[in-house]
Amino acid sequence: MYKFSKINRKIIILIMIIGFILIFLDKTFFEKKNKNFLNSNIEKIKYEEKKNNPWTGLYISIFYFTSISLGSLFFLGIQNVSKSGWSVILHPIMEKVASFIPYGCFMIFIILLLNTINFIHMFHWMDSNLFDPNSVKYDKIIASKKLFLNIPFFLIRSIIYGFVCSFFYSKIKKISYSLDKTHSLNDYKKLNFISVIFIIFFSIISIFMAWDWIMSLNPHWFSTLFSWYVLSSYIVTGIGTVTIIAIYLNQKGFLPWFKKSHLHDLSKYLFSSSLLWSYLWFSQFLLYWYGNVPEEISYFLKREEMYNSIHFWMLIPNFIIPFLGLISSKNKANHKIVFTVSLILLIGHYIDIYNLIAPDVGIKFGISEIGSLLLIGGFFSYILFSNLEELNSASSTGNPFFQESKKYKYPYM
Repeated sequence: MYKFSKINRKIIILIMIIGFILIFLDKTFFEKKNKNFLNSNIEKIKYEEKKNNPWTGLYISIFYFTSISLGSLFFLGIQNVSKSGWSVILHPIMEKVASFIPYGCFMIFIILLLNTINFIHMFHWMDSNLFDPNSVKYDKIIASKKLFLNIPFFLIRSIIYGFVCSFFYSKIKKISYSLDKTHSLNDYKKLNFISVIFIIFFSIISIFMAWDWIMSLNPHWFSTLFSWYVLSSYIVTGIGTVTIIAIYLNQKGFLPWFKKSHLHDLSKYLFSSSLLWSYLWFSQFLLYWYGNVPEEISYFLKREEMYNSIHFWMLIPNFIIPFLGLISSKNKANHKIVFTVSLILLIGHYIDIYNLIAPDVGIKFGISEIGSLLLIGGFFSYILFSNLEELNSASSTGNPFFQESKKYKYPYM
């Protein structure tokens, strides 16, 4: 049985404290530096953009770690629906990685709420003057989207996203726990059914979630592939985190049934999901490149100017390294290689999430972003490892495919 040691708890708490201090220092330094330099409208606009800086960094980190949990739960749902026998011993880990969902969705909602009351100014379209034809700020494009982009409906949708994801996480966890106790076929059927419903619901709400929480930051820009692109990022980071935790627990002796055959299959999912992300990245870029529509290519031009073509550089950790590292069947069963590639993918997809959000808010990577990553990452880790203490020898034993998973051997190994 895994034990979250006091030393590890203190280390994670220390990381969170350091993160909070960095955010506080950056915020204090910024206000002191800028309070006497608001002599023009341009300076005021820049001030408003920079004032979002600590909040934007927090938003990026919260969204990133929430996406990891959502991806893990989605991957678990796929395993349940497909009745995959090999992965049963990993189901509890997928559940634990998903345990951050309620916390992440709640924190995202708080930041969105602060935007609606004008405390933060990340979402440009929330300025009511943009919808007023008599105002000098009137924006015809944004005004045409008022039916969808209005504060009450926006908040209602966000509540639905958080509630639905948290509900399905709680329900799947509850049925899994009951299944381990009862070993009942009825409970297994319930688990299968609720997973089907979750996949259907999540496939729908993840589309609107990406539109609301990311794409609406720049309401002049749109992409028909965007939601699928973001969903693929969920899956990659979810599988990558499950892989890292499984290898870690196995090396510590807490997951003895996790063998090279399981690692090989997990690596295949990691490899294929990274290719899916790369395919969607290329598809979106290609459509915009040959279309050459100013409203669309502004997305790439802005990122090229602000971040020195970061949109292309992030292909290295998100596509090239995983492709070269995991294309070999032998490498897929090597825990050191898979662990390293998984870690690189997690870093690469943080850059991806940052690239999706930060340019449209007008910030650059700095101290507050590092602090936010440490603070939210520490909180995520604390929740995860606290939940991992629930792992024991009885985990997943009620699943009818447990013995198959325990004895699983990849045919060509």
